Amino acid sequence: MRDMVLVLNFDDTASRVVTRKLRSERIMSKIVPGDIRLEDVQAQEPLGLVLAGGVKGQTPSGLDGRLLQSGTPTLALGDAAAMLLGTLGGGAGETVLQGAVMGLQYQDGSLFQEVENGERLLQCVREFSLPEQVKSICAAQEFTVGFAHTALPLYGLQFEMEQNDPEGSMILRNFALNICGCTTWWDENAFISGAVEEIGNLAGEGRAVCAMTGGLDSGVSALLAFKALGPRLQCVFVDTGLLRDREGDDFLAFYRDQVGMNIVRINAGDRFLEALKGVEDPEEKQNVIGQLIRRILREEQEKLGPFDALIRGVSCNDVMFGNQPYAPAMNGLHVIEPVRELFKEEIRSIGDFLGIPADIISRQPFPGSGLALRILGEVTPERLQILREADAIFRGEVLRSNAGKRLWQYFAVLLPLPQEENAYAVCLRAVHASERSQTYAARLPYDVMENVVDLILRDLKQVRRVVYDLTPSANFSGIEWQ
Repeated sequence: MRDMVLVLNFDDTASRVVTRKLRSERIMSKIVPGDIRLEDVQAQEPLGLVLAGGVKGQTPSGLDGRLLQSGTPTLALGDAAAMLLGTLGGGAGETVLQGAVMGLQYQDGSLFQEVENGERLLQCVREFSLPEQVKSICAAQEFTVGFAHTALPLYGLQFEMEQNDPEGSMILRNFALNICGCTTWWDENAFISGAVEEIGNLAGEGRAVCAMTGGLDSGVSALLAFKALGPRLQCVFVDTGLLRDREGDDFLAFYRDQVGMNIVRINAGDRFLEALKGVEDPEEKQNVIGQLIRRILREEQEKLGPFDALIRGVSCNDVMFGNQPYAPAMNGLHVIEPVRELFKEEIRSIGDFLGIPADIISRQPFPGSGLALRILGEVTPERLQILREADAIFRGEVLRSNAGKRLWQYFAVLLPLPQEENAYAVCLRAVHASERSQTYAARLPYDVMENVVDLILRDLKQVRRVVYDLTPSANFSGIEWQ
Protein backbone atom coordinates (compact mmCIF):
# COMPACT_ATOMS: atom_id res chain seq x y z
CA MET A 1 0.00 0.00 0.00
CA ARG A 2 1.16 3.55 -0.69
CA ASP A 3 1.81 5.75 2.30
CA MET A 4 -0.67 8.45 1.39
CA VAL A 5 -4.22 9.74 1.85
CA LEU A 6 -6.58 10.34 -1.06
CA VAL A 7 -8.82 13.41 -0.76
CA LEU A 8 -12.10 12.86 -2.59
CA ASN A 9 -13.26 16.18 -3.98
CA PHE A 10 -16.86 17.05 -3.15
CA ASP A 11 -15.95 20.75 -2.80
CA ASP A 12 -12.96 22.42 -4.46
CA THR A 13 -12.09 24.72 -1.58
CA ALA A 14 -12.45 22.09 1.12
CA SER A 15 -10.32 19.66 -0.91
CA ARG A 16 -7.52 22.19 -1.31
CA VAL A 17 -7.52 23.07 2.39
CA VAL A 18 -7.42 19.44 3.52
CA THR A 19 -4.66 18.53 1.07
CA ARG A 20 -2.52 21.51 2.03
CA LYS A 21 -2.91 20.78 5.73
CA LEU A 22 -1.93 17.13 5.35
CA ARG A 23 1.10 17.99 3.25
CA SER A 24 2.15 20.69 5.71
CA GLU A 25 2.31 17.86 8.26
CA ARG A 26 4.59 15.97 5.81
CA ILE A 27 1.79 13.48 5.04
CA MET A 28 1.43 12.74 1.34
CA SER A 29 -2.05 13.42 -0.03
CA LYS A 30 -3.59 14.03 -3.44
CA ILE A 31 -6.97 15.17 -4.72
CA VAL A 32 -9.13 12.83 -6.79
CA PRO A 33 -12.72 13.20 -8.09
CA GLY A 34 -15.47 12.54 -5.57
CA ASP A 35 -17.06 9.93 -7.81
CA ILE A 36 -13.86 7.89 -8.20
CA ARG A 37 -14.56 4.15 -8.49
CA LEU A 38 -13.35 1.53 -6.04
CA GLU A 39 -11.07 -0.06 -8.65
CA ASP A 40 -9.30 3.25 -9.31
CA VAL A 41 -8.80 3.81 -5.58
CA GLN A 42 -7.45 0.31 -5.09
CA ALA A 43 -4.99 0.83 -7.95
CA GLN A 44 -3.43 3.71 -5.97
CA GLU A 45 -3.36 1.75 -2.69
CA PRO A 46 -3.94 4.65 -0.28
CA LEU A 47 -3.86 4.15 3.48
CA GLY A 48 -6.85 6.44 4.01
CA LEU A 49 -9.60 8.50 2.40
CA VAL A 50 -10.92 11.97 3.25
CA LEU A 51 -14.28 12.93 1.77
CA ALA A 52 -13.97 16.72 1.58
CA GLY A 53 -17.33 18.48 1.42
CA GLY A 54 -18.41 22.08 1.81
CA VAL A 55 -20.70 23.45 4.51
CA LYS A 56 -23.76 24.53 2.53
CA GLY A 57 -26.25 22.14 4.10
CA GLN A 58 -26.54 20.19 0.84
CA THR A 59 -25.84 16.47 0.70
CA PRO A 60 -23.46 15.67 -2.19
CA SER A 61 -23.75 12.51 -4.25
CA GLY A 62 -21.59 10.26 -6.38
CA LEU A 63 -19.70 8.31 -3.71
CA ASP A 64 -19.00 4.70 -4.66
CA GLY A 65 -20.53 2.92 -1.67
CA ARG A 66 -18.18 -0.03 -2.11
CA LEU A 67 -15.36 2.14 -0.77
CA LEU A 68 -16.95 2.02 2.69
CA GLN A 69 -16.76 -1.78 2.79
CA SER A 70 -13.15 -1.92 1.59
CA GLY A 71 -11.67 -1.49 5.07
CA THR A 72 -9.84 1.72 4.11
CA PRO A 73 -10.18 4.29 6.94
CA THR A 74 -12.46 7.12 5.81
CA LEU A 75 -13.09 10.57 7.27
CA ALA A 76 -16.01 12.59 5.85
CA LEU A 77 -16.02 16.35 6.43
CA GLY A 78 -18.72 19.01 6.13
CA ASP A 79 -21.61 18.10 3.86
CA ALA A 80 -19.86 14.84 2.98
CA ALA A 81 -20.57 13.66 6.54
CA ALA A 82 -24.30 13.66 5.73
CA MET A 83 -23.59 11.65 2.58
CA LEU A 84 -21.58 9.10 4.56
CA LEU A 85 -24.30 8.86 7.20
CA GLY A 86 -26.96 8.29 4.56
CA THR A 87 -24.89 5.51 3.02
CA LEU A 88 -24.70 3.85 6.44
CA GLY A 89 -28.50 3.95 6.84
CA GLY A 90 -28.82 7.13 8.91
CA GLY A 91 -30.39 10.44 8.02
CA ALA A 92 -29.61 14.14 7.96
CA GLY A 93 -32.51 16.47 8.72
CA GLU A 94 -32.88 20.23 8.59
CA THR A 95 -30.20 22.71 9.57
CA VAL A 96 -30.23 23.41 13.33
CA LEU A 97 -27.13 25.59 13.63
CA GLN A 98 -25.77 28.05 11.10
CA GLY A 99 -22.81 30.38 11.54
CA ALA A 100 -22.77 29.76 15.28
CA VAL A 101 -19.81 29.59 17.66
CA MET A 102 -20.46 26.59 19.89
CA GLY A 103 -18.57 24.60 22.47
CA LEU A 104 -17.66 21.10 21.28
CA GLN A 105 -17.13 17.96 23.36
CA TYR A 106 -14.91 15.32 21.78
CA GLN A 107 -15.22 11.64 22.69
CA ASP A 108 -12.83 9.66 20.45
CA GLY A 109 -9.29 9.18 21.69
CA SER A 110 -7.67 8.29 18.38
CA LEU A 111 -9.20 11.00 16.21
CA PHE A 112 -9.15 13.77 18.82
CA GLN A 113 -5.88 13.02 20.57
CA GLU A 114 -4.51 16.26 22.13
CA VAL A 115 -7.54 18.18 20.80
CA GLU A 116 -9.17 19.90 23.75
CA ASN A 117 -12.86 20.62 24.14
CA GLY A 118 -13.57 24.21 23.17
CA GLU A 119 -15.45 26.62 20.98
CA ARG A 120 -15.58 26.34 17.21
CA LEU A 121 -17.38 28.17 14.43
CA LEU A 122 -19.99 25.85 12.95
CA GLN A 123 -21.08 27.09 9.54
CA CYS A 124 -23.85 24.53 9.12
CA VAL A 125 -25.01 21.72 11.42
CA ARG A 126 -27.90 19.45 10.48
CA GLU A 127 -29.86 17.18 12.80
CA PHE A 128 -28.42 13.68 12.45
CA SER A 129 -30.27 10.45 13.19
CA LEU A 130 -27.72 7.74 13.83
CA PRO A 131 -28.38 4.12 12.75
CA GLU A 132 -27.22 1.04 14.61
CA GLN A 133 -23.45 0.60 14.88
CA VAL A 134 -22.92 4.37 14.55
CA LYS A 135 -22.15 6.42 17.66
CA SER A 136 -21.70 10.11 18.42
CA ILE A 137 -18.10 11.17 19.00
CA CYS A 138 -18.52 14.95 18.94
CA ALA A 139 -21.42 17.06 20.16
CA ALA A 140 -22.49 20.70 20.39
CA GLN A 141 -25.12 20.89 23.13
CA GLU A 142 -27.60 18.15 22.22
CA PHE A 143 -26.64 18.00 18.55
CA THR A 144 -24.35 15.37 17.01
CA VAL A 145 -21.53 17.06 15.15
CA GLY A 146 -19.34 14.00 14.67
CA PHE A 147 -19.92 10.26 14.49
CA ALA A 148 -18.03 6.99 14.02
CA HIS A 149 -18.94 3.47 13.01
CA THR A 150 -18.40 0.96 15.80
CA ALA A 151 -17.13 -1.84 13.52
CA LEU A 152 -15.63 -0.07 10.50
CA PRO A 153 -13.00 2.75 10.43
CA LEU A 154 -15.54 5.33 9.22
CA TYR A 155 -15.82 8.83 10.71
CA GLY A 156 -17.86 11.91 9.94
CA LEU A 157 -17.58 15.52 11.13
CA GLN A 158 -20.08 18.20 10.18
CA PHE A 159 -17.50 21.01 10.18
CA GLU A 160 -14.83 21.80 7.60
CA MET A 161 -11.17 22.57 8.15
CA GLU A 162 -10.50 26.28 8.09
CA GLN A 163 -7.36 27.93 6.71
CA ASN A 164 -6.03 28.97 10.14
CA ASP A 165 -7.22 26.00 12.17
CA PRO A 166 -4.73 24.31 14.54
CA GLU A 167 -7.39 21.92 15.89
CA GLY A 168 -8.40 20.96 12.35
CA SER A 169 -4.78 20.26 11.46
CA MET A 170 -4.43 18.09 14.56
CA ILE A 171 -7.58 16.11 13.72
CA LEU A 172 -6.32 15.44 10.19
CA ARG A 173 -2.91 14.48 11.54
CA ASN A 174 -4.49 12.10 14.05
CA PHE A 175 -6.61 10.50 11.36
CA ALA A 176 -3.65 9.99 9.04
CA LEU A 177 -1.14 8.82 11.66
CA ASN A 178 -3.22 7.13 14.38
CA ILE A 179 -6.00 5.60 12.28
CA CYS A 180 -4.54 5.17 8.77
CA GLY A 181 -0.99 4.36 9.82
CA CYS A 182 0.68 6.96 7.59
CA THR A 183 4.17 8.29 8.25
CA THR A 184 5.57 11.80 7.85
CA TRP A 185 7.82 11.12 4.87
CA TRP A 186 6.67 13.71 2.33
CA ASP A 187 8.89 16.76 1.80
CA GLU A 188 10.67 18.59 -1.02
CA ASN A 189 13.52 16.12 -1.20
CA ALA A 190 11.17 13.13 -1.31
CA PHE A 191 9.07 14.76 -4.03
CA ILE A 192 12.07 15.64 -6.19
CA SER A 193 13.56 12.15 -5.87
CA GLY A 194 10.23 10.55 -6.80
CA ALA A 195 9.59 12.92 -9.71
CA VAL A 196 13.06 12.43 -11.18
CA GLU A 197 12.71 8.64 -10.90
CA GLU A 198 9.25 8.69 -12.51
CA ILE A 199 10.42 10.88 -15.41
CA GLY A 200 13.36 8.57 -16.02
CA ASN A 201 11.14 5.49 -16.01
CA LEU A 202 8.54 6.96 -18.35
CA ALA A 203 11.01 8.49 -20.79
CA GLY A 204 13.24 5.40 -20.79
CA GLU A 205 16.32 5.85 -22.97
CA GLY A 206 14.51 8.20 -25.35
CA ARG A 207 14.31 11.97 -25.75
CA ALA A 208 11.73 14.35 -24.29
CA VAL A 209 10.44 17.74 -25.37
CA CYS A 210 9.14 20.47 -23.06
CA ALA A 211 7.34 23.64 -24.09
CA MET A 212 8.52 26.30 -21.64
CA THR A 213 6.36 29.39 -21.22
CA GLY A 214 8.57 31.53 -19.01
CA GLY A 215 6.39 30.67 -16.01
CA LEU A 216 7.32 28.77 -12.88
CA ASP A 217 5.25 25.61 -13.48
CA SER A 218 6.91 24.76 -16.79
CA GLY A 219 10.28 25.90 -15.43
CA VAL A 220 10.20 23.55 -12.44
CA SER A 221 8.87 20.71 -14.60
CA ALA A 222 11.68 21.21 -17.10
CA LEU A 223 14.31 21.40 -14.37
CA LEU A 224 13.09 18.11 -12.87
CA ALA A 225 13.19 16.54 -16.34
CA PHE A 226 16.70 17.92 -16.89
CA LYS A 227 17.86 16.24 -13.67
CA ALA A 228 16.42 12.96 -14.96
CA LEU A 229 17.37 13.14 -18.64
CA GLY A 230 20.19 15.67 -19.00
CA PRO A 231 20.94 16.45 -22.68
CA ARG A 232 18.12 14.11 -23.80
CA LEU A 233 15.68 16.90 -22.84
CA GLN A 234 14.93 19.46 -25.56
CA CYS A 235 13.09 22.60 -24.45
CA VAL A 236 11.29 25.04 -26.71
CA PHE A 237 10.50 28.59 -25.63
CA VAL A 238 8.07 30.46 -27.87
CA ASP A 239 8.60 34.18 -27.31
CA THR A 240 5.25 35.59 -28.33
CA GLY A 241 6.32 39.20 -27.85
CA LEU A 242 3.49 39.42 -25.30
CA LEU A 243 5.59 38.93 -22.17
CA ARG A 244 6.38 41.48 -19.50
CA ASP A 245 9.49 43.67 -19.59
CA ARG A 246 12.74 41.60 -19.90
CA GLU A 247 10.90 38.42 -18.92
CA GLY A 248 12.16 36.27 -21.77
CA ASP A 249 15.78 37.38 -21.33
CA ASP A 250 15.74 36.80 -17.56
CA PHE A 251 14.17 33.39 -18.05
CA LEU A 252 16.85 32.24 -20.50
CA ALA A 253 19.66 33.76 -18.44
CA PHE A 254 18.95 31.23 -15.72
CA TYR A 255 17.64 28.07 -17.39
CA ARG A 256 19.83 28.14 -20.51
CA ASP A 257 22.92 30.16 -19.61
CA GLN A 258 23.31 29.26 -15.93
CA VAL A 259 21.83 25.76 -15.64
CA GLY A 260 22.89 24.68 -19.14
CA MET A 261 19.54 23.37 -20.37
CA ASN A 262 19.07 22.89 -24.09
CA ILE A 263 16.48 25.56 -24.99
CA VAL A 264 15.52 26.81 -28.44
CA ARG A 265 14.05 30.32 -28.38
CA ILE A 266 11.54 31.09 -31.12
CA ASN A 267 11.17 34.86 -31.58
CA ALA A 268 7.66 34.98 -32.99
CA GLY A 269 6.45 38.42 -31.89
CA ASP A 270 5.74 39.59 -35.45
CA ARG A 271 3.68 36.46 -36.19
CA PHE A 272 1.51 37.02 -33.13
CA LEU A 273 0.95 40.72 -33.86
CA GLU A 274 -0.07 39.84 -37.39
CA ALA A 275 -2.47 37.15 -36.15
CA LEU A 276 -4.00 39.55 -33.62
CA LYS A 277 -4.72 42.35 -36.11
CA GLY A 278 -8.32 43.49 -35.76
CA VAL A 279 -9.02 41.09 -32.86
CA GLU A 280 -10.66 42.80 -29.88
CA ASP A 281 -12.64 40.10 -28.06
CA PRO A 282 -10.64 38.56 -25.15
CA GLU A 283 -11.81 35.02 -25.85
CA GLU A 284 -10.94 35.34 -29.54
CA LYS A 285 -7.49 36.66 -28.57
CA GLN A 286 -6.92 33.57 -26.44
CA ASN A 287 -8.01 31.28 -29.28
CA VAL A 288 -5.78 33.02 -31.83
CA ILE A 289 -2.74 32.94 -29.53
CA GLY A 290 -3.33 29.36 -28.46
CA GLN A 291 -3.67 28.09 -32.03
CA LEU A 292 -0.53 29.89 -33.16
CA ILE A 293 1.52 28.65 -30.21
CA ARG A 294 0.47 25.07 -30.95
CA ARG A 295 1.30 25.52 -34.64
CA ILE A 296 4.77 26.85 -33.86
CA LEU A 297 5.41 24.08 -31.34
CA ARG A 298 4.37 21.44 -33.89
CA GLU A 299 6.76 22.97 -36.40
CA GLU A 300 9.62 22.85 -33.91
CA GLN A 301 8.74 19.36 -32.75
CA GLU A 302 9.03 18.12 -36.33
CA LYS A 303 12.37 19.92 -36.80
CA LEU A 304 13.96 18.80 -33.54
CA GLY A 305 12.42 15.33 -33.12
CA PRO A 306 11.79 12.51 -32.91
CA PHE A 307 10.77 12.46 -29.25
CA ASP A 308 9.47 9.76 -26.93
CA ALA A 309 7.99 11.89 -24.13
CA LEU A 310 6.30 15.24 -23.63
CA ILE A 311 6.92 17.23 -20.41
CA ARG A 312 4.02 19.50 -19.42
CA GLY A 313 3.91 22.10 -16.66
CA VAL A 314 0.42 21.25 -15.42
CA SER A 315 -0.27 22.08 -11.75
CA CYS A 316 -3.02 21.01 -9.36
CA ASN A 317 -4.71 24.38 -9.88
CA ASP A 318 -4.73 23.80 -13.65
CA VAL A 319 -6.40 20.42 -13.15
CA MET A 320 -9.02 21.73 -10.73
CA PHE A 321 -9.89 24.86 -12.72
CA GLY A 322 -9.58 23.34 -16.18
CA ASN A 323 -6.60 25.44 -17.29
CA GLN A 324 -4.31 23.51 -19.62
CA PRO A 325 -1.02 24.97 -20.86
CA TYR A 326 -0.28 25.11 -24.56
CA ALA A 327 1.65 22.06 -25.75
CA PRO A 328 2.65 20.47 -29.05
CA ALA A 329 0.61 17.63 -30.52
CA MET A 330 1.12 14.46 -28.47
CA ASN A 331 1.49 12.05 -31.42
CA GLY A 332 1.79 8.98 -29.21
CA LEU A 333 4.30 10.53 -26.81
CA HIS A 334 4.36 9.61 -23.13
CA VAL A 335 2.85 12.64 -21.38
CA ILE A 336 4.69 13.47 -18.15
CA GLU A 337 3.34 16.13 -15.77
CA PRO A 338 5.82 16.30 -12.86
CA VAL A 339 4.03 18.98 -10.77
CA ARG A 340 0.46 17.90 -11.48
CA GLU A 341 -0.23 17.18 -7.79
CA LEU A 342 1.28 20.43 -6.46
CA PHE A 343 -0.28 23.79 -5.62
CA LYS A 344 1.43 27.02 -6.66
CA GLU A 345 3.06 27.65 -3.28
CA GLU A 346 4.36 24.06 -3.24
CA ILE A 347 5.84 24.52 -6.71
CA ARG A 348 7.56 27.65 -5.43
CA SER A 349 8.96 25.64 -2.52
CA ILE A 350 10.25 22.94 -4.89
CA GLY A 351 11.75 25.63 -7.11
CA ASP A 352 13.56 27.14 -4.15
CA PHE A 353 14.86 23.71 -3.17
CA LEU A 354 16.15 23.25 -6.74
CA GLY A 355 18.02 26.56 -6.58
CA ILE A 356 15.83 28.70 -8.83
CA PRO A 357 16.52 32.41 -8.08
CA ALA A 358 14.07 34.23 -5.82
CA ASP A 359 13.01 36.71 -8.50
CA ILE A 360 11.88 33.83 -10.75
CA ILE A 361 10.21 31.91 -7.92
CA SER A 362 8.24 34.95 -6.76
CA ARG A 363 7.11 35.86 -10.27
CA GLN A 364 3.36 36.41 -10.33
CA PRO A 365 0.87 34.18 -12.12
CA PHE A 366 0.55 35.34 -15.72
CA PRO A 367 -2.09 34.45 -18.33
CA GLY A 368 -0.93 32.22 -21.17
CA SER A 369 -2.07 34.91 -23.60
CA GLY A 370 0.23 37.40 -21.90
CA LEU A 371 -0.26 41.14 -22.16
CA ALA A 372 -2.80 40.71 -24.97
CA LEU A 373 -5.53 40.13 -22.37
CA ARG A 374 -4.51 43.27 -20.50
CA ILE A 375 -5.08 45.52 -23.50
CA LEU A 376 -8.72 46.40 -24.08
CA GLY A 377 -9.29 46.36 -27.80
CA GLU A 378 -6.81 45.54 -30.56
CA VAL A 379 -3.22 44.64 -29.71
CA THR A 380 -0.73 46.91 -31.50
CA PRO A 381 3.04 47.42 -31.10
CA GLU A 382 2.47 50.88 -29.60
CA ARG A 383 -0.09 49.63 -27.08
CA LEU A 384 2.11 46.71 -26.09
CA GLN A 385 5.04 49.03 -25.42
CA ILE A 386 2.97 51.48 -23.38
CA LEU A 387 1.48 48.69 -21.26
CA ARG A 388 4.84 46.97 -20.81
CA GLU A 389 6.43 50.19 -19.52
CA ALA A 390 3.47 51.09 -17.27
CA ASP A 391 3.43 47.57 -15.84
CA ALA A 392 7.19 47.69 -15.20
CA ILE A 393 6.84 51.02 -13.37
CA PHE A 394 4.03 49.70 -11.18
CA ARG A 395 5.75 46.42 -10.35
CA GLY A 396 9.04 48.17 -9.69
CA GLU A 397 7.56 50.64 -7.19
CA VAL A 398 5.61 47.91 -5.39
CA LEU A 399 8.77 45.82 -5.05
CA ARG A 400 10.79 48.78 -3.79
CA SER A 401 8.18 49.43 -1.11
CA ASN A 402 8.26 45.75 0.02
CA ALA A 403 4.50 45.61 -0.41
CA GLY A 404 4.70 42.87 -3.03
CA LYS A 405 5.32 40.03 -0.58
CA ARG A 406 1.75 40.29 0.71
CA LEU A 407 0.12 40.34 -2.73
CA TRP A 408 -1.13 37.55 -4.95
CA GLN A 409 -0.95 39.62 -8.15
CA TYR A 410 -0.35 43.20 -9.20
CA PHE A 411 -0.28 44.51 -12.76
CA ALA A 412 -1.45 47.21 -15.16
CA VAL A 413 -4.22 47.20 -17.77
CA LEU A 414 -4.37 49.54 -20.79
CA LEU A 415 -7.64 51.16 -21.86
CA PRO A 416 -7.89 53.28 -25.05
CA LEU A 417 -9.76 56.55 -24.44
CA PRO A 418 -12.55 56.85 -27.04
CA GLN A 419 -12.67 60.65 -27.08
CA GLU A 420 -9.03 61.13 -28.05
CA GLU A 421 -6.91 59.37 -30.66
CA ASN A 422 -3.81 57.54 -29.35
CA ALA A 423 -4.67 58.42 -25.76
CA TYR A 424 -4.96 55.89 -22.99
CA ALA A 425 -5.89 55.24 -19.40
CA VAL A 426 -3.87 52.85 -17.26
CA CYS A 427 -5.74 50.82 -14.67
CA LEU A 428 -3.68 49.40 -11.80
CA ARG A 429 -4.76 46.15 -10.16
CA ALA A 430 -3.35 44.64 -6.96
CA VAL A 431 -5.10 41.85 -5.07
CA HIS A 432 -4.83 39.58 -2.07
CA ALA A 433 -6.11 36.01 -2.41
CA SER A 434 -7.96 33.92 0.16
CA GLU A 435 -7.97 30.15 0.64
CA ARG A 436 -11.37 30.08 -1.07
CA SER A 437 -9.86 31.49 -4.29
CA GLN A 438 -11.60 34.82 -3.67
CA THR A 439 -9.56 37.96 -4.23
CA TYR A 440 -9.93 41.48 -2.91
CA ALA A 441 -8.18 44.74 -3.67
CA ALA A 442 -5.03 45.51 -1.72
CA ARG A 443 -4.69 48.72 0.28
CA LEU A 444 -1.39 49.87 -1.12
CA PRO A 445 0.40 52.75 0.64
CA TYR A 446 -0.73 56.06 -0.79
CA ASP A 447 2.79 57.36 -1.31
CA VAL A 448 3.56 54.29 -3.44
CA MET A 449 0.49 54.94 -5.57
CA GLU A 450 1.45 58.60 -5.96
CA ASN A 451 4.93 57.64 -7.15
CA VAL A 452 3.50 55.18 -9.66
CA VAL A 453 1.06 57.75 -11.06
CA ASP A 454 3.76 60.43 -11.31
CA LEU A 455 6.18 58.12 -13.12
CA ILE A 456 3.57 56.80 -15.56
CA LEU A 457 2.29 60.27 -16.48
CA ARG A 458 5.83 61.62 -16.78
CA ASP A 459 7.31 58.81 -18.88
CA LEU A 460 4.30 57.79 -20.98
CA LYS A 461 2.91 60.88 -22.70
CA GLN A 462 0.02 58.99 -24.33
CA VAL A 463 -1.41 58.10 -20.90
CA ARG A 464 -3.97 60.66 -19.71
CA ARG A 465 -5.48 58.87 -16.71
CA VAL A 466 -4.32 56.39 -14.06
CA VAL A 467 -6.99 54.60 -12.01
CA TYR A 468 -7.02 51.81 -9.41
CA ASP A 469 -9.35 48.80 -9.65
CA LEU A 470 -11.03 48.02 -6.30
CA THR A 471 -13.26 45.24 -7.64
CA PRO A 472 -13.20 41.95 -5.67
CA SER A 473 -13.59 38.66 -7.49
CA ALA A 474 -15.17 35.36 -6.51
CA ASN A 475 -12.36 33.33 -8.09
CA PHE A 476 -8.89 33.68 -9.59
CA SER A 477 -10.21 34.03 -13.14
CA GLY A 478 -11.99 37.23 -12.11
CA ILE A 479 -8.67 38.96 -11.47
CA GLU A 480 -8.04 39.56 -15.16
CA TRP A 481 -10.00 41.99 -17.34
CA GLN A 482 -11.52 39.39 -19.64
